[in-house]
Amino acid sequence: SRNRQLGYRLGQGEKLEDILSSSTEVAEGYATALSLVEFIDQRVPQGFRMDLKFPIFFGVAEILKGERTPLEGMEDLMLLPIRMEFFDKFNEK
Repeated sequence: SRNRQLGYRLGQGEKLEDILSSSTEVAEGYATALSLVEFIDQRVPQGFRMDLKFPIFFGVAEILKGERTPLEGMEDLMLLPIRMEFFDKFNEK
């Protein structure tokens, strides 16, 4: 897919601008990812550690903006503590 190809090329070290300028197709996922992070920034109260609550969203955005490499993003995710992602009250015993 177009988004997968964009991610693959980012992983190979290409810059987002170069990928977009050389592509004949639109990979809409990058704009969606950046918009989602912007939306979260506007809606979540100040002082809330959004990077801890949404590490994948913010990690992807940093990679797309060229602020970190895909390898750095993956390494940082792997270092996060393991925690439950959601609570299912219907499965309580």
